[in-house]
Amino acid sequence: MTKSMDFIAVVEACGLLNIGFSGYKFTWSNKRGINHKILKRLDRAVVNDSWLEKMPQTTITHLSSTGSDHCPLLMEMVSTTTDHTKYFIILNYCVDNPHFKETVKTYWEKEVAGLQGGKPSN
Repeated sequence: MTKSMDFIAVVEACGLLNIGFSGYKFTWSNKRGINHKILKRLDRAVVNDSWLEKMPQTTITHLSSTGSDHCPLLMEMVSTTTDHTKYFIILNYCVDNPHFKETVKTYWEKEVAGLQGGKPSN
């Protein structure tokens, strides 16, 4: 159990997300007879936010097993080159801070150097 908790902690610390699947529910079988068969979903695909920004239509399909005790996973990806709206996220408890409006105003008015349209600006 400790190893499982350690793995979960690493996945969370790295900001990884399980992207789900379609197809058969299980990815592993012990290949035993009906009365002794064990089926588990051991194989998963995880990605981070950067991946999802570049490949938002990534899908995983569990394919049929042929000879192995694991089902192969098919990952299909569609990249995007179009600009999309990036939303500003705020936690509700922030607005209760007495300096909230002043801090936001200060940073919105601050000049920033960076990339604009893939080219350096300022």
